[in-house]
Amino acid sequence: MTLTFFIRTFGCQMNVADSLAYARVLENLGCTPAESEESADILVVNTCSVRAKAEERAISYIGAVSRRRAEFSGDTVSADDRGIAFVGCMATVRGEEIKQRFSEVRVIVSAREIDSFEDRILAAWPTLSASVRSTDTTAILRSVEQFERFLPVVRGCINHCTYCIVPAARGDWIESLPPSGIIEEVDNLIRSGVKAITFLGQNVLSYGSEIDHSSADVPPGWESVRPDYGFADLFADIRDRFAESGVWFKFLTSHPRDVKDRFIDIIANDPSFSRHFHLPLQAGDDDVLKRMGRGYTSAEYLSLIANLRSQIPDLRLTTDIIVGFPGEDEDAFERTMEMLRQIRFDAAFTFLYSPRAGTPAEKWADPVPRNVKSERLQQLIALQNNIALENASAKVGQTRRVLIEGPAMKPDDRGRSMVAGITREEEVVVLEGDASDYGTFVDAELIGAGLRSFTGERIQGK
Repeated sequence: MTLTFFIRTFGCQMNVADSLAYARVLENLGCTPAESEESADILVVNTCSVRAKAEERAISYIGAVSRRRAEFSGDTVSADDRGIAFVGCMATVRGEEIKQRFSEVRVIVSAREIDSFEDRILAAWPTLSASVRSTDTTAILRSVEQFERFLPVVRGCINHCTYCIVPAARGDWIESLPPSGIIEEVDNLIRSGVKAITFLGQNVLSYGSEIDHSSADVPPGWESVRPDYGFADLFADIRDRFAESGVWFKFLTSHPRDVKDRFIDIIANDPSFSRHFHLPLQAGDDDVLKRMGRGYTSAEYLSLIANLRSQIPDLRLTTDIIVGFPGEDEDAFERTMEMLRQIRFDAAFTFLYSPRAGTPAEKWADPVPRNVKSERLQQLIALQNNIALENASAKVGQTRRVLIEGPAMKPDDRGRSMVAGITREEEVVVLEGDASDYGTFVDAELIGAGLRSFTGERIQGK
């Protein structure tokens, strides 16, 4: 009997991209997608370790799904062929602990060992064979991936922010894919019908920075690339090659310190490129930023935003904020609040600081009680929600090009079928439509604004 698989993904877009790679490997080995996580012979759990809450969610999930899988009585192969592959960032730091704790976990693959996934699967499931491969690699983990695709272009991180576990989990180094391979993959994706491509990296603007052309060990594919080739050069080549494709090109995530004028100019002057910048601020107090190891001051961040908005008037700006970092007193917190008032982000991902094992900040004294930090977080969320809603309300009446991804969560109040889509700048728009619209671009007027999405009305004839 053919083995089936199911993939459950926690965490960031990089994990989503990795999960698609895992799916391709399993399909190439002759496996087919399962209808559910309970029925799957091979359950792949792709995990995140950036925050304690993400780890807790993954552990809770494995415990619950293991019980449901043990009780499953549907059609499947023998129990010998059922198991869990525990992969991703959490597998790097807690993999062996999880394997000992949950008997169904048979494979551990860290985020930095993604290339070994096939070998680990073959070792754990000997009934599979690398010589028997499917020719149809069409597994879709989410319907959106028929039309949008995440494309990792650089892996690893060497920024060493004092709170961050990413270098330990994904690699304390940088590895950039050669430009020729990326352009070839973009070409393949466009030919397959993909309408939007997001280039990914822990810091996507670090792309190419590790290549030393004076060394005798230039990585394969980089030998003929000119020195100092970076992410701006890659985007310039993408622009020149695919300008007429109609595909949107996006990028995540950017370190504020690495946003340069040439990259801004490329984004500002080509409608193919998203004007969405996700620039993690993390804190608004200079002493806190210094302890975090962020490499910029609040004034430098403000100057960057002013420069971006002067050159890209339709900029959409989002950020990350950490509340309760060790040593953040009331004055420091108020400076973060003031930065939000000045900058007026369109959205912010806000988090209560949680110590990560092995990071410098884990060892620092922190006298501020947790309940005080929680109160501050709620104040910050309330402020940002008000700003986000005011920003969104100001956009009502504007026109947007919308890529329809799939069905909306529910019909509207008149019972009409609704679809959900996304704009070039990652704004969610809900409007009337049906399955025939999936994967198409439509023009819509924004007629209503909520905290996380807009209501749109299709413009006739567009």
